[in-house]
Amino acid sequence: MHAQHAEGIAIAIDGGFGRQRHVDAGYRAGRDSSLRYSPCVPRRAGLGVCVALLLLIGTIPAAGAGTAVTPELTWRGCRDGFECATLEVPVDYSVPDGEQVTIALIRRAATDSGNRIGSLVVNYGGPGDPGTETFRLAYSSLPEVVRERFDLVSFDPRGTGRSRPIDCIDDRTFDDAWTEDVTPDDESELRSFYDGTAFSIDLFGACVERQGEWLAHVGTRNVARDLDRLRAALGDDKLTYLGYSYGTVIGAVYAQEFHDRVRALVLDSAINLSTTAEQRQRGNARGFERTLNRFLDECAADAECAYSSDGHPREALLQFRDELEGGVRIDGSDGRSVGITELYVAMLAALYQEETWPTLAEALRAADHESDGALLQRLSDLYAGRRDDGTYTNIQEAISVINCADQPLERVSFEEFAARFDDFVDRYPIFGRAFAGSPLGCDPRLPVPSAEERLGDVRTAEAPAVLVVVVTDDPVTPSAGSIDLRKRLDGSRLLTLDAARHAAYGLGVACIDDAVNDYLVNLELPAPKTVCEG
Repeated sequence: MHAQHAEGIAIAIDGGFGRQRHVDAGYRAGRDSSLRYSPCVPRRAGLGVCVALLLLIGTIPAAGAGTAVTPELTWRGCRDGFECATLEVPVDYSVPDGEQVTIALIRRAATDSGNRIGSLVVNYGGPGDPGTETFRLAYSSLPEVVRERFDLVSFDPRGTGRSRPIDCIDDRTFDDAWTEDVTPDDESELRSFYDGTAFSIDLFGACVERQGEWLAHVGTRNVARDLDRLRAALGDDKLTYLGYSYGTVIGAVYAQEFHDRVRALVLDSAINLSTTAEQRQRGNARGFERTLNRFLDECAADAECAYSSDGHPREALLQFRDELEGGVRIDGSDGRSVGITELYVAMLAALYQEETWPTLAEALRAADHESDGALLQRLSDLYAGRRDDGTYTNIQEAISVINCADQPLERVSFEEFAARFDDFVDRYPIFGRAFAGSPLGCDPRLPVPSAEERLGDVRTAEAPAVLVVVVTDDPVTPSAGSIDLRKRLDGSRLLTLDAARHAAYGLGVACIDDAVNDYLVNLELPAPKTVCEG
């Protein structure tokens, strides 16, 4: 989940690996299994200094959606027991026989083929997470019963991964961009952040130049229509779907547009569709600040915490943050260095799940006390989508463009931007300037999608019962979003995990996994008001 800004590159938060990470209920790209992330947020952080937030508005189904001849998929082996295929879908569903785009797919066949139910399609959030990449890392975390009973399938949504990606900036330029300060320090810098002159990269200018009108067709409604084409191609009369973070929006739109083609939808850690962009930005800042404070309090009380700093980790972190804000950089890995941007992004990445807090403590200790930024850089790379070979996924380019395709908001005035920045700095001493350092709104150069392609008001009373999963203390997608989504999907059921993390299913909490498994396999909903302890 993330916010739009006018120019430069943004710190994107999803709800998105939006990745469970994104540590964002899916897993972010990366080889170190101890540093996996879930979707969302939403993976899913870039530069410039905003937090990409999902913004919303409305429409009706486009002509031709779901009416095409069912395509056949040709699956081929693609390493480690996985199979890959591609699916052709219309760029513009109002012109179904017009230009097509190729959607990349991946699957793992049901291990108990004799008792196979059908396919379970998984989306890991973002927007922008490359499902075909994340799925390889996340597959083994899904409970055994769903691996037995379903062909598990994921895909790169249009504009991401290998599905005609929104690719605007080369990898070396991205590396250079991470060395830029993402937080304005005075009114002059605030003005330069607002007009885009603070950054060496004009991200949206590059995107418009390279991608053109394609950018108007990458919104969530079109992804839901692609999902229905995928359902049909898989041979399923009705869709069984698991969506994390931003993936909950795809699932909710599918339920609205194709309610009669739903078998089961699990929507885990939903983005709030009833709040404004500012409210979502504020909710993210509040959530991450609160979670960071919990981490620091627990570290202060635990002499074994690597960053205990004689019981004063908060003071140590603030001093270290100020040094990096002043321009200090320390050695990272691969000849790169670590500065203020990497610090903010690494903290965001590690705060998705409590299990990663010890890794954050060690990363801060090494960076602050020994000027060794390698682990901090590793966390930052995971969130940013940087692979071990130095290439990047395109989530940083895709997230704001997709959000603007869903809702092409006008950019706020400088006065409004400056006032909000000051308020965030006062309220959220550590993360405030990183979250509010870029103005909400969309770059006016981006092509504007048709009314039929914008997100619109998402709700339905006609779909079968949907299972919405909520985490009580989620820093990425606050719990109010899932509660709101349950109301939007009439007849849906809420399953609660009392914990501090982003996403719940497939992360080892038996109470949650058992309830979701029973719904997916047997279509049995958990009892009303079921609460699981994390």
